[in-house]
Amino acid sequence: QKIYFIFLVSCCFSIMRVSSVYVTNLLLLLTFSRVTNAFTVVPPTQKNVVINPSLVKKTASSSSSLASSPFDSVTNFFDNIFKENEAEVKEVLPPVVIDPSFKLAGIFLVGGLALDLIPYIQLTLGPFVTLLGVLFLVQTFRLRFFFDENDFELRVGDELDQGGENIVVGGENRWAYDSFVNWKFFPEGWVDQPQGPILAYFKETQTPEDKWEEGPGKSANSEEAMERGAVPGQVHFFPVLCDAKQLEAEFIKRGCAKLE
Repeated sequence: QKIYFIFLVSCCFSIMRVSSVYVTNLLLLLTFSRVTNAFTVVPPTQKNVVINPSLVKKTASSSSSLASSPFDSVTNFFDNIFKENEAEVKEVLPPVVIDPSFKLAGIFLVGGLALDLIPYIQLTLGPFVTLLGVLFLVQTFRLRFFFDENDFELRVGDELDQGGENIVVGGENRWAYDSFVNWKFFPEGWVDQPQGPILAYFKETQTPEDKWEEGPGKSANSEEAMERGAVPGQVHFFPVLCDAKQLEAEFIKRGCAKLE
């Protein structure tokens, strides 16, 4: 019994010792948490705030103005000038000389020689067609159809240093593109044919108005022509002694007006 009593007392003592250690540790933990909370800032509770959109815009604009450099306004100024200049710049087309074509001269020469072999006709129509063929051949060597930046011109010789004077209304054989009111080829639809068209026609308003009724302009500017949709102007015809497709392409490319 003594041994049992001693064992019981020792167990109680051990339990009390262990419990005292746990109690001590618990007190230390509580003290440490108090100390750390003293240095902790508790964030305030958030509330719903209504933001005025105008204030946001003003703030954004002010911040952007502050962030922008004083040189930005100068840069934007010159950028706007350059953009305006680029918009005003038009495509400048290079000068073009239309290639000569001997088709028309060859057709008239061959046709004239054939007519010269037919009795009676060889004394009338044959020589006339042959002379036209010779004339077209000479003019094909001499004349050049020239397109520069602003004007269409009929020049003489390969050096293109002489324009000559119009034999019908006088003045230079030089016409601005913006003065064109119509142009076409005769017979119509022959541009894409192997033989090509015979005549080219255009009407312009650059020639003084008092000259419009001279030559073929009288019928082209008649009341009947106006009723059919014609536009007043000076009429010009010339034989197609050049590449008709190239001539047509340049008329279109240079913006020469054409009635449909």
